[in-house]
Amino acid sequence: MEIDVIYDRYGKPVFRLLSNGRVVKFNGVNAGFLVRDNLYTYRGRHVGWYAEGLVRDHHGHVVGFGENVVDNVHPLLPFKQFKPFAGFLQFEPFRPFLPFEPFRPFKSYAWSNILLENLFN
Repeated sequence: MEIDVIYDRYGKPVFRLLSNGRVVKFNGVNAGFLVRDNLYTYRGRHVGWYAEGLVRDHHGHVVGFGENVVDNVHPLLPFKQFKPFAGFLQFEPFRPFLPFEPFRPFKSYAWSNILLENLFN
């Protein structure tokens, strides 16, 4: 079940966040997963945080945003584009053992140099 859609800096919907913490593309391909508010790849690499409707990188910059942003510290958000139809989901791979989560940086009003599409690569 989808609990949020994550949009990039141009308002394009890129990922779906599912109720079990999976982050998938609209074509059903697995991208990563969420544990508490930490985002990980399926290789166990920490890539950022998802909290209060925003995806932030390791510098505190905004990479993407969800349907309902409640955090006040963010750049100007664009209009959201229409969501495509969701494809069939792939089976979820096994989740790896996770390293300690890194310290969270201060929040920034800036957009990240990392594109949302490349966050989990």
